[in-house]
Amino acid sequence: MNVHIKLKSGYIPAKFPNHLGFGTNMRFGQQFSSNYKRLWSLALLALLLCIPFFMISRLSLLREIEARSQDLRFKLSPHPQMADSSIVLVAIDQGSLKYAAQLKHGWPFPRIFYAVLTEYLTDQKAKAVVFDILFDEPDFFRGEEDPGFSDDEFAAALSNCPNAILAFAEGAGNAEVALQGHELNLSASVPALSLIGVQAPIGKFSQAATRLGGVSLSGYSDSILRSLPAFYRYEGKLYPNLGVAACMRKDGSLPGFQMNSKGEISLLWYGKAGVEGVFKYLPFSAVLYSAAQSRSGGKSLFPKDYFSGKTVLIGATAAGLMDLKSSPYTWGMPGMEAWATLISNLSQGHSLNVPSLPVQFLLIYLVILLVFIMVVKSNAGYGPILGFLILGLILISAWYCFKVHFIMLDTVSLVLSWVLAWLFILSLGYWSEGKHKRELRLVFSRYLHPDLVDRITANPTLVQMGGEELNATVLFTDIYDFTKFSEKHQPPELVKFLNEYFSSFTNTILDNHGMLDKYTGDGLMAVFGAPLAREDHALCACKAALAHRKMSLQLASKEQLSPSDCFHLGTRIGINSGFLVAGNIGSQRRMEYTCIGDPVNLASRLEGVNKFFGTHIIISESTLKFVETLFITRELDYLKVKGKDTPTRIYELLDDADSSTDYSWTKQYALGLQHYREGSFQKAAESFEYLCRDPDPDKPSKAMRERCLYLIQHPPETWEGIWTLDSK
Repeated sequence: MNVHIKLKSGYIPAKFPNHLGFGTNMRFGQQFSSNYKRLWSLALLALLLCIPFFMISRLSLLREIEARSQDLRFKLSPHPQMADSSIVLVAIDQGSLKYAAQLKHGWPFPRIFYAVLTEYLTDQKAKAVVFDILFDEPDFFRGEEDPGFSDDEFAAALSNCPNAILAFAEGAGNAEVALQGHELNLSASVPALSLIGVQAPIGKFSQAATRLGGVSLSGYSDSILRSLPAFYRYEGKLYPNLGVAACMRKDGSLPGFQMNSKGEISLLWYGKAGVEGVFKYLPFSAVLYSAAQSRSGGKSLFPKDYFSGKTVLIGATAAGLMDLKSSPYTWGMPGMEAWATLISNLSQGHSLNVPSLPVQFLLIYLVILLVFIMVVKSNAGYGPILGFLILGLILISAWYCFKVHFIMLDTVSLVLSWVLAWLFILSLGYWSEGKHKRELRLVFSRYLHPDLVDRITANPTLVQMGGEELNATVLFTDIYDFTKFSEKHQPPELVKFLNEYFSSFTNTILDNHGMLDKYTGDGLMAVFGAPLAREDHALCACKAALAHRKMSLQLASKEQLSPSDCFHLGTRIGINSGFLVAGNIGSQRRMEYTCIGDPVNLASRLEGVNKFFGTHIIISESTLKFVETLFITRELDYLKVKGKDTPTRIYELLDDADSSTDYSWTKQYALGLQHYREGSFQKAAESFEYLCRDPDPDKPSKAMRERCLYLIQHPPETWEGIWTLDSK
């Protein structure tokens, strides 16, 4: 079996015997490990996982848990101020039953009560009078009163009311006659709650009422009312529910609302129910008394036109009358409060928006895909943090959508999909990538040597996880325009030229007591002062950088330059000093001695800053403090490099302190830099212009002059003399 190890400098073939048992299995593991992390593979895996999970999420147990989570969102975010204040509930409460008893009447009340009440509300110009009471049988004999007269009075009152709504329910009765003329002209395909039989108002009431509305409810498992059927189907005809009937327009058109696939309207509850809840409650006895007083010319308990423009619902609230339901806020609320909530929703255009099944499927898919990408693409140390950020995003989004837009996301399914996706992708990674890596390590450990062989041989106890803090200097290099050069040459040629370049440069590093940490493509990272601490680490780094630069300038005198010579002439170097962590980092089976920390990051950034100034060696202020009297330098700028918020003074390393070369011209640059920091950009530009003249123009001066000209044309609002680099 041939295995190719991909290194920075090219491909090294290594042969391993097939008898080790890693043939077909290893090839499959390599292919799967490399392919399943691709975005298209993750998208396909997410879809394959989403389909069965979406089917599972429709199970009744999860639906009940989701319903509870929706109730919790209602409880945590009541909005009573949104309830329609023009809705008044007239409650047949315990006090009203006692009042009727004083009048020598029991339950059910005589129809004359409702007649007097309806006349009064009609005179008060109520917008609608809605009865959540069944009048499916004629009134009965009560002694001296004529039940027929009582029914006739109520029918007459209903006829005179512009918008009187009566209720019907599922049961046995004279539905064929009572419902006649109240059906809706809707398509037969509209989803509706089918009724076997109907208890409807008696004929004279049905004919006198403006509309009839059903009050039968769909089955709900945990007694909390969350939705109402919009329509009822009886013998092939459709009828509205009580709330929809109350909100229908005079021309018979329906109000706008949304239904689910079952034909139900989700209720947008406003808050606590009952007398101290979101709607105004009035005792039936008080309204009946006021109606009787108004009929006889007496004084009413309510101001004139109190009910004008209001929708009045009359229903039972006394516990013994058994018309109690439950909402997310209240257990045992009066049933008519559900219809009041629906009427408020319809009249104000409020709706609880539940995403359709395709949208819910898409949301679950996106959560699974996002978790897959997070686990596979992120650093292992950040995986759990990012995972819980996704969970937080799900919960916050669900809360925000409900709080602001009344969109009820399927939170339980989204959270469970997050858990399932995480467990699935971690298990998949352990099975494929973990198994593959263990096989590779077992094979390569027989042929590869550990890092720092000499130190480990002398002291094997050094081979352990961990590190130590050292004050050291880090040097990064790169080559100007290497990308353009590489586009014109074949990989074997590039490897040859880079090997020649690194051979001499590495010797310079090692000769100045540096440690070659790693090659970084066309550059390298070296550390001075590690693994063995040195007090002169900054001096060694600067000497190595200058030695390489002097060697490069000597190469420039050659008549014909090789590619590796050009690499030396185009080398950029960044140097920074500080406390960093150096040690063996990795795993028990494979580790690497390296350095990490903020000084390392800044050194890498300083190498790139050379591009903006056209320089070759830039050192930081922290490095300068160690070597200020040993080398000739000039301050280039005070800036923020990309990725850092703290500004840094940077310096160009020019020469040894005892050099005979004249560097007095750097004073002119310092003068321009002073004007620049004072905000005198015109003076600064003139100072830098002096250094830009031929025959040997100064590249940093040219860069600073162009910056000053830009600032003259775009003066900053505030100026602190700090420039921010937006790119590396």
